[in-house]
Amino acid sequence: AAQIPSLAAIGLIGLLVAVGITFVCAKYAGLPPLFARPPGFIVATIVNFLLNRSITFRHSGAPALRAFLRYFGVASAGLAVNYAVYSACVLLAPSLGIAVRPAILPLFVAAGSGAAMVLTFVGFRFFAFRP
Repeated sequence: AAQIPSLAAIGLIGLLVAVGITFVCAKYAGLPPLFARPPGFIVATIVNFLLNRSITFRHSGAPALRAFLRYFGVASAGLAVNYAVYSACVLLAPSLGIAVRPAILPLFVAAGSGAAMVLTFVGFRFFAFRP
């Protein structure tokens, strides 16, 4: 329970990184919404790993490389959930009368991130940072 506040704060930082990069990729790099998301995921995963390793799970004792590989594996499983929700939002929005423009993508990123949050916390806590 003591780890949840720092994990949530770091998750918010990662969300902001992912949202920012997704927005920039869509608006300024001209990537379609489904291709604008992966670069944000990669950078946010690295940022979150470094912050979680140094703050949330600093006492884990897990070797850095092994922890990163496990972390990336858990984050990838979370990405599958995250990206499925994000993609569903992108694909369903027009049928709901919502235009898919760069300005709406942060909301879709947040929906996907929220859906994956529980899965990733459990994986990080009990697998990625296990000694």
